[in-house]
Amino acid sequence: MAPVAGPSTGSSVPKSNSTRTASRSKTNKRIDQERILDRLLAAFLDETASTSSQPSKKAAQKARAVQAIEKDSWSPADHDEVAAALHGLSLKHSIHLDYELATALKRCYSQLLVSCERSVRFTEQVRDAEKRRGADARSVPDPLIRPDNVSDAIRFLLQLSKPADVTARTAANLMLNATHSSRAQYLTLEQRKQAERREWLTILVDEPLQGDAWVDDGMDQDNSDLSDWSLDSGDEQRLRIDQGYDSDKELRKRRDRLTAVAASIRPTASSTHDFQQRELWARGRQSRLDALRAVTEKGPKGTEGARGLTEADVVRESISALMGHSSVLFTQHPTERVRVTSAYEGQPSVLNGLTEQMEAIAALATTFSSLHSFVTATVSQSIHAVDALTRTPAVEAFAEQLQTLLERLRCRLSEMDADIAVASMPVQPSTIHTQRYATMTQLLQVVHREAATLLLLATLLAEMGFISSPGDSLEAPVIARAFSDRALIDGLQALLAFVHQQDEVAHRDAVLADLSTCLLAACRPAWKSVCHLLQRGLSFAIRRDHDPLFDDRLVQHMIRHDASLATSDSAFWMAGYGVNRASSDTFVVDGGYSPPAFLQSIMQDVLTTAKGVGLLRSLGIDALGEVQPNADLDHILGLSRTMSSEVFDPFRVFDPSRAFDPFQDHPERDEANVKSEIAAGFSRLTTDTARAKLRQLLFSQSAPATLQEENMAHAFAEVLPQTPLSRPDTEPLWQATTAHRSQHASQRLLEPMLGRLLQEHLSPISAIVRKRLIEVLSSPVTEGGYALQSHLRACHGLYFMQQGAEMASWLETLFLELDRRNGTVRATSHHRLNSGFVDALEAHQRSSAAEAWIDVNLVRFFTGDDESESAAAVRQRTRIRRLADIQVEYELPWPLTFVFPLVCMRFYQSVFTTLLQAKYAQWKLSSTLKLAKPETMHMRKFWALRRQAQWLVRTLIEFLQNDVVLHDSQRLCSALEGVDSIDSAIEIHTEALERMEMLCFHRAEQAKVKELFGVAWRIGAEVVNNYERFIGTSSQEEDRLARRKRRERRKKRRDKAKRDGAPLGAIAEEEEEEEEEEEEEEHEDEEQDDKEPEDVADQRDRYDAGATDGEEATAAHSESAFDSTSVDASMSADISSSWIESEAHKRERFRVECERQRKALDRLVEELKVNVDDQIGRIAARAAVQAQDATQADRALQELDDARAKWQGLLDALAWSDMRY
Repeated sequence: MAPVAGPSTGSSVPKSNSTRTASRSKTNKRIDQERILDRLLAAFLDETASTSSQPSKKAAQKARAVQAIEKDSWSPADHDEVAAALHGLSLKHSIHLDYELATALKRCYSQLLVSCERSVRFTEQVRDAEKRRGADARSVPDPLIRPDNVSDAIRFLLQLSKPADVTARTAANLMLNATHSSRAQYLTLEQRKQAERREWLTILVDEPLQGDAWVDDGMDQDNSDLSDWSLDSGDEQRLRIDQGYDSDKELRKRRDRLTAVAASIRPTASSTHDFQQRELWARGRQSRLDALRAVTEKGPKGTEGARGLTEADVVRESISALMGHSSVLFTQHPTERVRVTSAYEGQPSVLNGLTEQMEAIAALATTFSSLHSFVTATVSQSIHAVDALTRTPAVEAFAEQLQTLLERLRCRLSEMDADIAVASMPVQPSTIHTQRYATMTQLLQVVHREAATLLLLATLLAEMGFISSPGDSLEAPVIARAFSDRALIDGLQALLAFVHQQDEVAHRDAVLADLSTCLLAACRPAWKSVCHLLQRGLSFAIRRDHDPLFDDRLVQHMIRHDASLATSDSAFWMAGYGVNRASSDTFVVDGGYSPPAFLQSIMQDVLTTAKGVGLLRSLGIDALGEVQPNADLDHILGLSRTMSSEVFDPFRVFDPSRAFDPFQDHPERDEANVKSEIAAGFSRLTTDTARAKLRQLLFSQSAPATLQEENMAHAFAEVLPQTPLSRPDTEPLWQATTAHRSQHASQRLLEPMLGRLLQEHLSPISAIVRKRLIEVLSSPVTEGGYALQSHLRACHGLYFMQQGAEMASWLETLFLELDRRNGTVRATSHHRLNSGFVDALEAHQRSSAAEAWIDVNLVRFFTGDDESESAAAVRQRTRIRRLADIQVEYELPWPLTFVFPLVCMRFYQSVFTTLLQAKYAQWKLSSTLKLAKPETMHMRKFWALRRQAQWLVRTLIEFLQNDVVLHDSQRLCSALEGVDSIDSAIEIHTEALERMEMLCFHRAEQAKVKELFGVAWRIGAEVVNNYERFIGTSSQEEDRLARRKRRERRKKRRDKAKRDGAPLGAIAEEEEEEEEEEEEEEHEDEEQDDKEPEDVADQRDRYDAGATDGEEATAAHSESAFDSTSVDASMSADISSSWIESEAHKRERFRVECERQRKALDRLVEELKVNVDDQIGRIAARAAVQAQDATQADRALQELDDARAKWQGLLDALAWSDMRY
């Protein structure tokens, strides 16, 4: 027994080729395989030899046979084994915490079984419906995947993970052959002979023994493959089995290929009938042209020629010219312009009265020819497009629909030509001859009615430059690819809106339906590009030089990509990708790139969603999941439900019982069409049969019809000289259009309804992406998130110094180092800053056993002027100015950097610098200890001055740190807890910090107030420095001595280098650097030595004189008016001076300096009052203006009122204090 004409034999492929042992447990499949092996050995192996003499040979033959069976065997997959394997794989994924993969695997397998059952039931329903309609139910194919072969399909897909072998190909053949059983069949010898006989009979029926190759004298030539088909020789069969292949299987594959090729090239009944109709039309057309030429050759002015050419002939020739065929009366020039033939301009009688009509026909034919040329050029460009960037998909889709309209017009003209031909026969009734398009006037009316849409589209394309205008050359212009898609869609939408608003347009309903079809066809590629953009998402990769997504031309029209901006940049989310928008002028920004008008209202949502999908994908998260955008624009707009399910076919007989649907022009809803037809329960054959019977009654005297038994639709079709594939009809096509449906459909394609429908479809998808993204950013790190709130609180604790104990400990260490000798250089070293901050946090954490509020590894302190050339300038700065050089950077993890843009981090650094200087001034004032000595007059003045300065510094710090920063930072954290998208988080964060910037007087227009705050910090520090110089604890003299020693060391080093013969260039450079440093130090010493106490009054006079110069001199005035170091230098004069040693002079100088600082402090408070009151007035005026605007939100007005209240509180605190003593 051997397998014949069916699936291959055997069972499932074992995992190894090892020799079987008796101790191995054998399944049922293995037992069947061994039984098959024994029978094959009995049939194909030579058992005449002695088993004792040749045991090794037989064992080797048996091993080869086992290998051949294992390699070339197949059996149905076990459902339980596949289910158990999938369950184990799902369990493995769940163990690795991939719950999504595990759930998806289970759900896919279970839903596949359900879907297969549904497909089987649906197929049975379709067959029942076909049987009820009287059609052949065998044309409905069986589903490839059924509930009984789901396991086979899964195993087949797993086998394709490796190179395809015989087992995989066998499974594929069995899956494609749904009529055969999936069980292997084994036949007896007699059954095999009968099967082979039937197969040979089938082959002879398909390929009869005809031709020269089958003649007796030609059989001796070995030019056939019959020798390969002969299997009578047992040696040859054994050889084939030993070599590992079965000739029967190879022959079956070869026969199947030949059968498939023969079936593909064999014409069907319908195609044969169409070919016969074409041939018949061509012969009839050629005979009529010959007759017309023979009539006209008798003379252009002869009466016989004029009498032989009737108006019906002119009408038929005009129809031929309109269809683009050759005509006797019309000539097509090389420029594709159609003109009336000049040879017939002098024809009397008939042609003299038809000149204007013929010229109109020539103009219409020229227009149709230009439209056809546009379609041809577009198709040619699409074929020769080298990549996606050179394609115009919207124009191509529109060209396809335009070709459909042209074919419909040609079909209608063909029916007219056939009807005129039939009516012109002498045996036909005269009524048809007089009623059916017998005159040119009737022809023009019909053409204008049928081609109303084409004429409008021709005008539109000419205005847009796609085709040439009637007065120009008709050569197809070069389509501007940067503008074509967008311009065409916008033009079609504008034209549809115009027609929709005009009630006087001829044939408005049909035109609306056709324009809606064209616009929808052009919009589909753009919408598919949007869906592809949402499904794939925008790239957040490090290298984005070539993103395949931007190979789509329509995506380039929509999205602007800044490839120069790094993904790690904090501004990438807002500026990396943008929407291309057209300007209001005649020029267009970005080189003409902008999305079509119907997408502009949703492009911002599309961009945000695409960025969210791309960012989540870069984080390894599926953003959309089971929710995917629907690429079927018809379904989104509801056109598939409101319109009929009939697809227009220009070569199908019109059925008036079914409405014409202009929107069903793509094969994606064939299944939906079948469903709707089943639900409707009507038959297509009813109208065709009735029409055929009617035509049989009308044209019973015509030529005998060619009956085709294979096709019932053509049972009563008569043989007439028709246009190719046309069928004469007695009902006009345009009467089938329904007015209310076309108008309702066109409304959905116009703005704002189109944008609103698309927005409603995308809203759930955008909401899901935004929610998933903000959940990932806000969730804790332990849950796989990025802890946005934790990092925000860490930034506030660091920059706003809200963590009191830790920051106070670090500031204490920093200020102590800063007040030591050379503290401006040593204390601000980034190593000391970072180590001191880490030590302070670790010490507090050990003492309190609390969780760290910030990761010290993310904090980095540095100064921006550590270069060698600025070392001298750094040393000359005061300590409070040196604090402004300290910068701190908090390394946020990506992608949280998008929520903390650069403008926010700059404000954080500005507030940190302000608070650092204020804390230093407060620390200096608080660290001044009152000496246990009898108080004198000058000491009482100093303590009063210190108390006033300390009050002012403390008041300003309380306003900044508590009233503004603390309150608004809490509001910011609360607002970010309920945020629903990353864009909202960025907006809330930026707006909150902008409000803080305004309240802290850190804006550019508030620079004067900010400078006054800085003067307050400096005065507070200088008050203490003056006291330290008076009691002799100041380090200023030590710094001066240190500078002198450094100059001496540099001089000695330079002299030694000269003696040792160092290079002159190096010595010159070193001398230049040292000279610059010496000049700076000497300049400072000279300023300190030359200052006199009288300079204080001069400076005050200069300040009073220049106070009215404007805000541009704010900084200079503040430096000169409130400078507390102008007299301090006199106390640091040469120690050899005799007057400096006098205690009386010290006390007098100290008293004068305290008096000067007191006056500077008074002026500072007054300036603060005036400027703060000015800011209050400005914001009050702004609030009053906005209150008059009805569109202004109440929240904005409330913000202004709160700001004014905070500043009024500061003003009241400054005005309440009594600065006198």
